[in-house]
Amino acid sequence: MKAMFKKINLRLFAFIILIFSTLFIFHTDELYASESVDSTLIKKVSRSYTKKFCNSIGFGLSKESSMNFSLKENNQVFNKRKNFKNINKEALAEEIAIGVIEKCGYPIKLSGEKGIMEFKNYYLSKDKESTE
Repeated sequence: MKAMFKKINLRLFAFIILIFSTLFIFHTDELYASESVDSTLIKKVSRSYTKKFCNSIGFGLSKESSMNFSLKENNQVFNKRKNFKNINKEALAEEIAIGVIEKCGYPIKLSGEKGIMEFKNYYLSKDKESTE
């Protein structure tokens, strides 16, 4: 009985060592297979826009001037990408609004969920004006 108990413990210990060693040997990183090209492009455009907008606000430009500058710059940079024209504008606006409010919402007097929605709507209206 004691020998059987030792054998079971030894096998269990060997199994645990095997599992942990494979986790350390084969690094398990995040997979982006489920993430579409559209969502990665949205993240890139959003980060670029947020950086330009917040820097413009930091230099003392008004909210409207910063918006116009950032829109024009981003459109010039990303217009050459094949999927940019078909990008989901709502998702992009949401991502941009979240980034802007988190990084530089205080100087433009916007915060929280209400600020995100207000900036998102403002961005969509300005984007629509710029494409017409």
